[in-house]
Amino acid sequence: MKRKISALLAALLLGGILSGCGASGGTAQTNAGMQLTPAQLSEDETDLLGLAGVQPSEFVLYDYQTDENLRCITIQRYILSDALAWEPADSGFYQTYSDTPLAPDGRFALTGKADSGYTLQFSADGLGDVSHAPDLPESVATAPTAIGVGAQLEAVPIVYGEEIPLLVRTFRDKSELYVYDAARDFIDPSRFEGDLFTEAYTVTFSDTVPE
Repeated sequence: MKRKISALLAALLLGGILSGCGASGGTAQTNAGMQLTPAQLSEDETDLLGLAGVQPSEFVLYDYQTDENLRCITIQRYILSDALAWEPADSGFYQTYSDTPLAPDGRFALTGKADSGYTLQFSADGLGDVSHAPDLPESVATAPTAIGVGAQLEAVPIVYGEEIPLLVRTFRDKSELYVYDAARDFIDPSRFEGDLFTEAYTVTFSDTVPE
């Protein structure tokens, strides 16, 4: 099932079925300056994802627009420690870079089931990549928990070298949940104190290559 979902999402990203796709006409590209923009799904597109077993709450999609100086894109996964500090996951998540300019516009999607890690689908310049986060800890994936997710839902400016929070997800053994916000809760993760497991994803665009 995971392979089937991944294949359909890749087809949606690369085939231009999702709204705003392509080198022209994308939401992010029609706005002035460099920015990251959440892409909205039409009813038909949501139905297509439903055929792959993906619910809207398990899927986030972003378009980005930069300039001709883009050299590196890094999507980082963090795990929240008991001391409420974000620690980069050993496996990282995804990075693409080049000494020559990367395509200045593209899109990527994060999908994640309640009992699994997130999968990244990345598309730019007609090419696509896939990256999978490690599985969730077994004690979390198999336990009866309440799951809270908050994503970046607003268009935000891209500044080279500055990290943009994309998504936070927390697993709790308590019934009450809050309205989560990726940007706010990444800066101040105090509301996650006592939760079983909390992770976050960010993206950084850069005009330099890693050393």
